[in-house]
Amino acid sequence: MAPRKPSPKVTITAENSASEDDANGTTMDDPRGSQGADDQIVKNMAKALKESTRRRRKARRGKIGQDYHLEIGQLEASVTANLNDISNQASKLQRTRLETLRVLLEKRALVETDILQSITRLDKAFANANQELQTVLATRMENYNNVKPG
Repeated sequence: MAPRKPSPKVTITAENSASEDDANGTTMDDPRGSQGADDQIVKNMAKALKESTRRRRKARRGKIGQDYHLEIGQLEASVTANLNDISNQASKLQRTRLETLRVLLEKRALVETDILQSITRLDKAFANANQELQTVLATRMENYNNVKPG
């Protein structure tokens, strides 16, 4: 909070009260007039104090309002900056994850290609082994049929 500004002091001097007495048509020698002048002085002091208090309160409320709006503006800017940071971090994280996914998909494609090549080689090896076995069996059958008993 801002430091308080001192309020203007109201000083009552003999000159002020004498001029007010003269304005009221009374003198200090008249007891009734003196009491009326004192009452008027008190009323004037109360009025001045009330006005001074009103001005200070108004100034304080204005300052509080300015501080409030300034702080709200700063908070809004801070929240916006934080949201932008979070959004940027999320985007960066998403890009990183997408890149990781792309790399993994490339590796998967390579593994699938290797598996397909291995299956093709195994299929050819199996076909060659099958062909050789049929050749060997056919030769043995022929040899068995050609052998005469006895």
